[in-house]
Amino acid sequence: MHRSLLGFILVTTAVLFACPKPSPSGGADDGSHPPDGMVDPGSAPGDDGGVTPSVRQGCLSDADCHDGGGVCEGQGCGPDQPGTCAPADRICTRDSQAYCGCDGQTFRASGGCPGQRYASRGECAAASDGAGTGAVADGSPCRTGSDCQSGVCEGEGCGDDQLGECKPATRACTRDFRAYCGCDGQVFRGSGSCPGQRYARRGEC
Repeated sequence: MHRSLLGFILVTTAVLFACPKPSPSGGADDGSHPPDGMVDPGSAPGDDGGVTPSVRQGCLSDADCHDGGGVCEGQGCGPDQPGTCAPADRICTRDSQAYCGCDGQTFRASGGCPGQRYASRGECAAASDGAGTGAVADGSPCRTGSDCQSGVCEGEGCGDDQLGECKPATRACTRDFRAYCGCDGQVFRGSGSCPGQRYARRGEC
């Protein structure tokens, strides 16, 4: 009697352990589903796993480039032609190219790193291209580039009490690039000896 009862208990226990436990979805769990509370990155169509593609940030001024002390540069001056944020300490070509700035002033900067937004590459069209404009010669005091035959008015000072000086558009300049705080409150970069425009002070704004 006792042997028969013990045999029944052993057979029943073996059967219970041999039966697979049903999964919540009604099928056997084959390990292909993530545990509760976790998301399978490949389960949703178009899901990139939470990683946002890296994009170059558009900008209207340096103030829009907060990360890493960036500068806003590129061709275009209006809000419909935003510039692009770029690191201020990036590697730049060491050539000196002329750009026509958004303030109508010619400035010189690296051909690969203009350092600010600009209207066009090359010299700004001097106001003296038209007859009877009264443009003055190099070395004369000036307020803007349009006062100068060369189209270049540069020097420290922004008010009428600290006028700039007309400079030749083509001249020998040092090949370093320094930061200047422009009269418009925007940082620009130019040769250490030829900033190319008037500025409030040397260095960042």
